[in-house]
Amino acid sequence: MRHCRRPYKGQATILVTFALVPMIGLLGLVTDLGYMHYLKKSAQAAADAAVLAAVSQVHSNVGGSKFTCDMVGVTCKTSYSCPASPTADNAVDIACLYAKQNGFISSGNQSVVIDANVGTTLPANAPGVNSAAYWVTVTVSQTVPQLFSAVMGNTTGKVAAQSTAGLNPAKDCIYALDPSSSGAYYQNGNTNVTSACGLYVDSSSATALTNSGNSTLSASEYDIVGNYQWHGTLTPTPNVGAPASPDPLKNLAAPSPCSSSGGCNSADCSTHPNQVVVNTNGTDNLSPGTYCGGIYVKKGTAMFSSGTYILVGGGIGTQDTNSIVRSSGGVTFYNTYSTSPVRAYQAVYFAANSDVQLSAPTSGAYGGILFMQDRNCCSGTMPQESFQGGPNAQFEGTLYFPKSQIQFAGNPTVSIVHYTIVVAWQIDVLGTSTFNNDYSVLTGGSPIQQVGLIE
Repeated sequence: MRHCRRPYKGQATILVTFALVPMIGLLGLVTDLGYMHYLKKSAQAAADAAVLAAVSQVHSNVGGSKFTCDMVGVTCKTSYSCPASPTADNAVDIACLYAKQNGFISSGNQSVVIDANVGTTLPANAPGVNSAAYWVTVTVSQTVPQLFSAVMGNTTGKVAAQSTAGLNPAKDCIYALDPSSSGAYYQNGNTNVTSACGLYVDSSSATALTNSGNSTLSASEYDIVGNYQWHGTLTPTPNVGAPASPDPLKNLAAPSPCSSSGGCNSADCSTHPNQVVVNTNGTDNLSPGTYCGGIYVKKGTAMFSSGTYILVGGGIGTQDTNSIVRSSGGVTFYNTYSTSPVRAYQAVYFAANSDVQLSAPTSGAYGGILFMQDRNCCSGTMPQESFQGGPNAQFEGTLYFPKSQIQFAGNPTVSIVHYTIVVAWQIDVLGTSTFNNDYSVLTGGSPIQQVGLIE
């Protein structure tokens, strides 16, 4: 029997040809998706680098100040498209520059768009953020021509990445700036300190944080450049070997008319040329202004009205249980000196058995700042600033003494005090104290901010 041979070879070739088209398309799709995934990661890296660089620049230049859109180096923008050749004049330009350095510009098939503002207007693209003193959002995108997958009709694709960084309240509220001494933070005897926020000790000493007696210290965390030696209770376990932290308020400006380079020779002493002494059985109402020779509350009540008090030599102090200090609103004390005429710097001294209750302003240039020391004072012997004030002591605000040791025994309860921040060269705790970190009463949040990605 004879069998007919049919031309099956031609049919197989046709079937294989038809099968190759989707196979090549699928291979092309995988290739293109892989390339777009690579671009997506590159775009995200560029966005992250851009926002962190911008916010870090602002934090470095004007940290410790209240942020406004017209400050030098601070810029607020909405849907701003980066130029092809950005400069480094302000935070937004720096964000553009870092995006470019990471391969993305607003030109051709690429787009870099920036939104930036102060905390009064929260990031539109970061709905989980409740507050930020200053924030920057960068959106990076690129249209990508498709190669192999164009066979399937996909001629272009688009990748996009977005990142937001901002200045948020710092996790720490107690800072000891001394870079080398033993006992930069020291707790005396059987004292008990409770803090809702962290403690940062810049000293590289093996006993940077230490105590005597059977002290108890409980904070949210501890960052220590060196190490610690503790007798008593210390919770949680400290983080040692931390990087050194710069003065978090180093750019907070001195109040007018005092010089940023130190001293207040231009102070007008005509209203209070000599030390003001409160020594009555009633209440002395004191007003903001310049006090040459300082203020001494011997007997009676000193009631401070809202505002800024410049203490040119003499500081401020109390005597005993007859000394009562109050503020009728937010106050800031700037403790300084003059060289012509000579009015030497004098430390703050609130005696342990006096009654002191003070609170800082809630807004303005010195929102959250209760005491500020002239950074250029005190060459030679380190001053000791005493913040004790007895069992009713209440210090709501920031105690900023970058050249002094603070001896602290305040805020025995937190029933009224929302927050207390201490930034000092050294810190010596002499009594039971409590530190809270409720900054909701401050319009701009905590005066100490830290940089972080928030989206």
